[in-house]
Amino acid sequence: MSYKNQTRGLLACALIGLSPFSLAEDSQALEHVIVSGTRSEQHSVEIPASIQVLTAEQIKLSGANKLVQVLNAQAGIQVNDVIGNQGRGASISMRGFGANSANNVLIMVDGRKLNNPSLAGPDLASIALKDVDRIEIIQGSAGTLYGDQATGGVINVITKKANQLSGFIEAGAGTDDYEAYQGAVSQAFNNGLSYRVSGEKNEADNYRDNNKSEYSNVLANVGFENELFSLFAEGQTVDDDLRLPGSLTAADIRDDRKQTFTPDDKSNRDTDIYRLGGSFNLGDNWTVLAEYSKRDADSNGSLYGGNFNDSTDVDTFEPRLAGNIDTANGPIVITTGIDYEDADYEYNSDFSSTDVSQDVLDYYAQVVTPLTQSIKLTLGARYSDFEAKDNISREKNEDDLTVYQAGLAYQFNEQSRVFLRRDEAFRWANADENGFIMPTVDFLKPQQSTSWELGMETRISSIFLSAVVYDMELDHEIIYDPAADGPYGPGTGANVNLDQSQRTGIVLNSIWQATDSINVQLNYSYVDAEINSGTFDGNTVPFVAESTANLVLSYQLNEHWSFYADAQYTGERYAADDEANAGGELDDYTIFNANVRWDYVGFYANLRMNNVTGKEYNGYSGGVAPFDYNYPAPEETFQLTLGYNF
Repeated sequence: MSYKNQTRGLLACALIGLSPFSLAEDSQALEHVIVSGTRSEQHSVEIPASIQVLTAEQIKLSGANKLVQVLNAQAGIQVNDVIGNQGRGASISMRGFGANSANNVLIMVDGRKLNNPSLAGPDLASIALKDVDRIEIIQGSAGTLYGDQATGGVINVITKKANQLSGFIEAGAGTDDYEAYQGAVSQAFNNGLSYRVSGEKNEADNYRDNNKSEYSNVLANVGFENELFSLFAEGQTVDDDLRLPGSLTAADIRDDRKQTFTPDDKSNRDTDIYRLGGSFNLGDNWTVLAEYSKRDADSNGSLYGGNFNDSTDVDTFEPRLAGNIDTANGPIVITTGIDYEDADYEYNSDFSSTDVSQDVLDYYAQVVTPLTQSIKLTLGARYSDFEAKDNISREKNEDDLTVYQAGLAYQFNEQSRVFLRRDEAFRWANADENGFIMPTVDFLKPQQSTSWELGMETRISSIFLSAVVYDMELDHEIIYDPAADGPYGPGTGANVNLDQSQRTGIVLNSIWQATDSINVQLNYSYVDAEINSGTFDGNTVPFVAESTANLVLSYQLNEHWSFYADAQYTGERYAADDEANAGGELDDYTIFNANVRWDYVGFYANLRMNNVTGKEYNGYSGGVAPFDYNYPAPEETFQLTLGYNF
């Protein structure tokens, strides 16, 4: 079998929902395929990086209805939630980033970036879990392949593709007046045409006062594919209306953790997304791929006693060439391309205005060369050219940089492999950050980092084990310093560049297929995140837990009943913005979630239970008392979903 056909066969296994760690009937070899790991099809065992895959089947068993609920149980991930509904306002932290995590982890859907040219985090609420085929999690820096903001890691959500005529309808209800309705239909025809249409609508009062949400999401995709080329067009519209309960002090929470002091605050957002793309095969070994996407997001509402409106328009064009050259030791895999992003961000309120245009033009290339049949060498580089213009002050900021990647992957037998990787990453300061800086600074410097990772994966009988040790050194990390001399005067706070900071840690993950019906996953992550220069030299980066751990159990009782449970431990950490480490560490906590699922000839029911013990904790905490600010997370919640697959 040729390499290309073998890769396509393995990819097909992933697409139909097989677990990436499942054992073949006659083999216990490590064998799974990751598309996003190299922006081209490759065996993941040849990639010098730790990559996790969550399949649609795993998502289904969990009963989760929010992306955050799925990611929160994975190794090396911490979730920050400043609103409490696990949707808009939630951000993902990897590799020891705290309050600035939203701009240091790259979130994508089918390779399209959700990250913004502002402090607003990626809109995780815009991802409907029922549309998800699998989620690929790349641990650690990936700046060479993905560019800006891929410092702590990359999460790529792959949506479902049409096959035979199929679909589903479902309805759900739960605590806090939660109601949800979803449906989808898709089909691929023999002539190469295909379509998929899906829709979702939900609303809830949510846990806090003044936290009502109303949400709708409609997506349509049409495509055509034959042996020579493929084309697709996609449109999505998201309407997300959200009331904002605001923060509470610790004293307020003791009085009433559900109360709000901002009864009029709200943020209503409408987002329209369009994508066009395709691929063209240049013979058996080379493919040209290209995609154009446009995202327009408009928001309006009330905040801090005043009105606001903002708009974020992002246009991207990403052509690339992927292919391989056959050698005696296997193929040399080459990926090269251009990433162009044109972003406009405008914000107007009763207190301030921002109007910034930003262009980023990148060129990148990566080559994976087999030194022997079991050793693969990866080399890559990216050049990034950045230009930002303040349309109010007419000031311009122009800069450029180059980052490099090198790695070795050695599969010393079918069951085990090791890898060593050095990867550089970067992120450009966004519009909000450059709009709130020290008077002596014109523009913030780009944040740059160098990561070293040593990893191991092995399978012993029915147990899969992985371990990654990493060290990341950052120059000019961009953070908010509440003690800096800011626009409002000395000591009023500003966004600054640290001279140096560092993250050192380990991520351990294990998956045990105990029986044909019982699966156990246990992971542990440790990170030492430290500021190495400036006013806070030697202090711990705030809102980063040194230790986190997760235990996930799934049990398929029979063809009709399955059970799922997870425990999520978050260790002690300092509150956000407490770079001085003056407020003492927040208490650690453990959250328990569970799901019961029933299936029968197409009909199904899920009973999802979140925080089943009613643990009182905060989704986000910042500052030092009496100037602390906290966002209480929900206590126990329940959702019952009924549906039918056809």
